[in-house]
Amino acid sequence: MKDKQNNQQVNEPSSDVQINNEQQINSPVKPNSNSSENQSALSPDQEVQQVKQSKKDRKTLYTIGFWFFFIIVLIGCIYFGKSILLPVIVSTFIALLCSPLVNYLERVGIPRTIGVLSVIFLIVGLLFGGVAVLTEPAQQWWSKLPELVKDISQEVTNATNNAGTSSALNEAIVNSSNVGEFQSTTVVSLVKSIAIATPTAITQLMISLFMAYFMLSYGRSLFTGFLMQFDHLSNKRKTVELVRVIQKDLSRYIGTVTLINIALGIVVGCVFFMFGVDDPFLWGTLAGIMNFAPYLGPLISMICFGVITYVQFDSMSYAFIIIATYLVINMAESQFVTPTLLGRRFNLNPLIIFMWLILWGWLWGSMGMLLGVPLLVCLNTLLERLDIFGRSHLVLRAR
Repeated sequence: MKDKQNNQQVNEPSSDVQINNEQQINSPVKPNSNSSENQSALSPDQEVQQVKQSKKDRKTLYTIGFWFFFIIVLIGCIYFGKSILLPVIVSTFIALLCSPLVNYLERVGIPRTIGVLSVIFLIVGLLFGGVAVLTEPAQQWWSKLPELVKDISQEVTNATNNAGTSSALNEAIVNSSNVGEFQSTTVVSLVKSIAIATPTAITQLMISLFMAYFMLSYGRSLFTGFLMQFDHLSNKRKTVELVRVIQKDLSRYIGTVTLINIALGIVVGCVFFMFGVDDPFLWGTLAGIMNFAPYLGPLISMICFGVITYVQFDSMSYAFIIIATYLVINMAESQFVTPTLLGRRFNLNPLIIFMWLILWGWLWGSMGMLLGVPLLVCLNTLLERLDIFGRSHLVLRAR
């Protein structure tokens, strides 16, 4: 009996354990509420930081969208407002460059109006003098234009013949291309484009000169009235300093680059004269003007020099010699002379310059390419002096 009782006592706990195990298996597993609550619940400081971070991310997204929309609208306004904005920018550059000279004439006792008119007439005289010197050789090459197109077309046909194509195919190409019609169409299109562009360019130049006159005469009073809008003296001082820095940087850049390009044109003209190229100083002038647009301008000049040399001497090797000579002169100027004279302050990133010139060439054509780098210099100065965009001006600098 005692053994049975002991066995029952031993079996009873096992049955209780089985019941407990069955209850644990059948009942759903309940997670530890204390540990999960500790993991999921955030402290008040963490919740505040999370809300601030979400607001900051949303604000950053809105800012990016705003600036993207603003840039698209700005590019559209610049593209469609070319006829108005181009004279304004040119006249502003003229006023900034000539303002020190006008101020000097006023300090020595010359009335400001007389000094402004003297500077404007000096600019007009230099422009018309340069045009008068280059008109005769330019007219000669203009009269040679149909013959030039004919020679180029003939050379293309000869190159096709030398490439080993069949005579029947050559006749088909010549007949289908209709070289004479191509020549006349090309000349007529050039004449039309120049006839359309010339009055517009002259009108914009006259408007720019008139606006420059008014800016030089009455710009100081307008600027003084603008400064009166600031309440704090520090803001007025910063504005005056910013304008002076832009004027100094722009004058230094344009003045230095102008002297360099004049020297480049003289060197190219002398070298072409020694090589026997017709109208060498006309092409030197072209090289100097096109060099105001870095990279793209020298590339266009190099192609032009190769074509006129090949047409004149009928020698591909001589054309390559002329191209190589100009390339050496341009490389010496761009890699050694210009960086030495301008210094690291104007040593801008070549990729930024190239993309910037393509943008302004698409917006305003050749004038946009000529004005692109001075505008980039002004933008670099603004980003450097203003703390709106932080240290973003370092992106424009070359390393």
